[in-house]
Amino acid sequence: MSSLGVTLRVMAAGILLTWFVEPSFAQQPQPSTSAPQVVMSPGYQLLLSRLQVGQTPEQYVYILRVEFFQLDADSDDKITQRDVDLHGLMESIQARSLGVTMVMRYDLDGDGFVAEDEIRRTMRYDLRLQRAQVAVRPAGNGPGQLELLEKQIDNNVQTIMALDTDKDGRVSIAEAGKFSLGGAQRAVIPGVLSARSRQALTLDTTSKGEVSQVDFLAAGEALFRKIDADHDGKISQQELADYRSQPGLPDMGTLKLVTDATQARLKAEAETARKNEEAAQAAKAACEMPAASDKAKVVFLSGYETDALSSATLGSQDAVIHAGRVNVEAGVEPLYVVISTYSPTIWQFDGAVERIERLVLTSSRSGPNSGDPKQPALVGATGVAAERVSFVRPNCIGYFTDAPTSGSIQAIANVRSKVGKTADVVAAKYSVGTYNVPSGKIETVRDQQRGPLIIQKGEGTLNIVGNPSNVVIQAGPSRARDEMSRFFPGGVTEIDPKTVVGSVPVAAYEVLPAQAGLVVHHGDFDSLAVAG
Repeated sequence: MSSLGVTLRVMAAGILLTWFVEPSFAQQPQPSTSAPQVVMSPGYQLLLSRLQVGQTPEQYVYILRVEFFQLDADSDDKITQRDVDLHGLMESIQARSLGVTMVMRYDLDGDGFVAEDEIRRTMRYDLRLQRAQVAVRPAGNGPGQLELLEKQIDNNVQTIMALDTDKDGRVSIAEAGKFSLGGAQRAVIPGVLSARSRQALTLDTTSKGEVSQVDFLAAGEALFRKIDADHDGKISQQELADYRSQPGLPDMGTLKLVTDATQARLKAEAETARKNEEAAQAAKAACEMPAASDKAKVVFLSGYETDALSSATLGSQDAVIHAGRVNVEAGVEPLYVVISTYSPTIWQFDGAVERIERLVLTSSRSGPNSGDPKQPALVGATGVAAERVSFVRPNCIGYFTDAPTSGSIQAIANVRSKVGKTADVVAAKYSVGTYNVPSGKIETVRDQQRGPLIIQKGEGTLNIVGNPSNVVIQAGPSRARDEMSRFFPGGVTEIDPKTVVGSVPVAAYEVLPAQAGLVVHHGDFDSLAVAG
């Protein structure tokens, strides 16, 4: 008998049914009569039936964990009589459902009742091929073949109509639920969960009435070690055959050792799972946004960077913090504004800021060279009361520079799922000077300062074909002021750190970052175009 089980086929009520029958230990090759007989508990028989040639301890324990979770019907991490009873209840419901299905297939008129005529008509339909073979090849059939088919129909009619307990000549759905497959149904009992749970309970050697996951796995691993005679961490065909010829129980010392190790391992796994769940919940909370009111218009703004550099920094003197403006246009409708950019930015709000119901800010950076989603995004705002400003972590939303794109679609969906409303206005650009809301109009200095094409050349020969009037070839070191103008055409925006509502502490730069630090000395902004 294969350790993978056998298939049982039964013809009942005209339907060919198939069950998978789990092998019991009794079906395995029996010990030699010359060897001492060892009576294994049904629990160890169950464990042995799950062991296969070539398995490693890790593979075997994994299979046993799956088995345990199947047997633990109420998911309380232990197998008890309650699990046996619950499995039994569910199996009885499944048997009842099967009975109803098998009987009610004869309900040809769909009135919820099965009559004798309906059974005969259906059975003749099912057996039409066999009847045809008898008719077309009478010489090849033994005597009475047609009579045997009719007898089969009669037997099925009698079996089903016997369910008619109220003797009204019809079988109802309630009566159909009492249909039983009899011996065939009993044949599959070794494979049902209630029987296997009952087997597992015999592993309880302390009379506590339960088998924990630790007990179940430790017993299995101890059995594995006993069968693995050469201790190479794998079960061979010979080792399994030798054990079956002379089975034995694991010694108590090994069982105690494995139990302690299993308990420690499961405890460590549970602690890891707890920490992972806490981290997942914290990440989810860090991305939460307040719901928008019914009257609020949701405005979603995005971009890569802004035109200007901020004179105030967020969190670190090494971070490059941009500055941008948001002009709130006049109106009465409340606004729910979400701004997500790649670059860390301080946004200066002006205009009808009283319309701002909620401001949600984020960027993709959490530090000078970091986008850690576990850390706050570097972002801030002025002109909006702190109680109306919310921050979300990097990567909670995503940024985009054009729409519609795949990135914008995903980001808009993220906002919708968190805010509870679809964005009414979506506006984006690579570099931004000023957002106007709620119109979504974007102003940027870069559009006004379309400078020449600059080619930096270190050495060698450069050939230019065509009109070079708008081409500047930079062969030597670049000027800091020119570089500053290229990267921050909006100049440096002077921002008072005390006015900023920031995701992290805000401070004035000691030395401006990037090219601005080379142009400006000792905090003197006179040499730059400074936006006030």
